[in-house]
Amino acid sequence: MLAREVAATAVAQRVSTMMVAFLAAAMCVTTLLTVGRAAAAEQQVAARLDAAGSRTLTVTDVNEAGFLDGDVVAAVAAVGVVDRAVGTALPVDVTSASVGAGGSRVPAWQVIGDIRDVAEVTWGRWPRPGEALVSATAMEVLALDAPVGAVRTRAGVTVPVVGAFTARDPFDDVAAGVLIAAPAGVVARVLHVVATDAATVPSTQGAVLAILARPPTDLQVVSPVALAELQGEVMGDLARYGRGLLLAVLAAGALLTAVVVLADVLVHRADLGRRRALGAPRWVIVALVTGRVTLAATVGVVVGSVVTAVLLARTGQAPVPAFALGTAILAVLAAAVAALPPALAASHRDPVHVLRTP
Repeated sequence: MLAREVAATAVAQRVSTMMVAFLAAAMCVTTLLTVGRAAAAEQQVAARLDAAGSRTLTVTDVNEAGFLDGDVVAAVAAVGVVDRAVGTALPVDVTSASVGAGGSRVPAWQVIGDIRDVAEVTWGRWPRPGEALVSATAMEVLALDAPVGAVRTRAGVTVPVVGAFTARDPFDDVAAGVLIAAPAGVVARVLHVVATDAATVPSTQGAVLAILARPPTDLQVVSPVALAELQGEVMGDLARYGRGLLLAVLAAGALLTAVVVLADVLVHRADLGRRRALGAPRWVIVALVTGRVTLAATVGVVVGSVVTAVLLARTGQAPVPAFALGTAILAVLAAAVAALPPALAASHRDPVHVLRTP
């Protein structure tokens, strides 16, 4: 019965209902157009800062001491905060074996570790130790009709080609050449370590250095720790900006809603006083006023959210569904909370005083 009465009063008091719905819709539209776009930008920045290239640690054996062997690479790859770890030897020039030493040259890298962490096979099969994959760019330079045959190093070593590959991020530099699965006993000159995410970069660096246990003079470390710290600061600034803007929009909308509800309560004080005089308890008056506001706000946020989402989707800036839903819920809650003070004031007015005629 109370729900039916809330709906009936919402329909009967059209002006105030439409104003509350409009304010709730305005809260959603403003939030989605400002905070929503800021949240989308925050996600884009986070995705770019968290790309594999920004969380890759490289360790170079500057003295060629030969400590970056297959066992060390496997130990680093097994660390929990490490996503991928591979070693590469210094690149060497190779030519097509069928053309000979006078042919065009491309760089070739020997990969120590799992070559799947560096590339994806697009044709053929994964190479066994001593076999190679060739990129599309290298095929063109070497004048290969297909990723088959063999390449030859300057030292005269012939390496069979068993397939084609595309490079995985962050190993884009190898896309111009050939990858060779290193035979047993080959050591790496450079160790590439990709952390699971930007937050684990410092712990990844500490774990790698602990495993290597080499003096600083043997190593050249290029670490994205400073970038990871910058990412935390940038994301924190964006989050604080978004929260402050959201609170400002909700507070302004709630204040205007409270003014509208207060004016409506004053206009219809006789109707509310009549209900109190007929025996309606105070909680019924509060529920009637807040229920009507909540109903109107729900209609407003649904219309405002859907229209804004459609318009933003057409511009390629569709809001995150979870954010849009959260905004709608907050707008409804803000309107309902704003209606409580006028509702409580109406419920505590003396019905005899309200109904007294001059």
